[in-house]
Amino acid sequence: MRPHTIKSLRKFHGLTQAEFASRIGYARTTISDVENMRKNPSLSLLAAITRQFEITDEFIAFLRSFEKLNGIIHDCTITH
Repeated sequence: MRPHTIKSLRKFHGLTQAEFASRIGYARTTISDVENMRKNPSLSLLAAITRQFEITDEFIAFLRSFEKLNGIIHDCTITH
């Protein structure tokens, strides 16, 4: 799971970084560091996210498609 996928998952559930962190038992700063690519997510963090949100491979594929679509829309908005 990539940092952007974690952010997309958090936003999909309508959670702030603090709310997301609380639900998985981590500090908000850890989530911020991962989302901003200052740290790589640990295996224990990924496991906590997977357990809490019942993540499936299909859902990760959906989030990656969503990220890609957001990137395309963002790029079109900037260039056009």
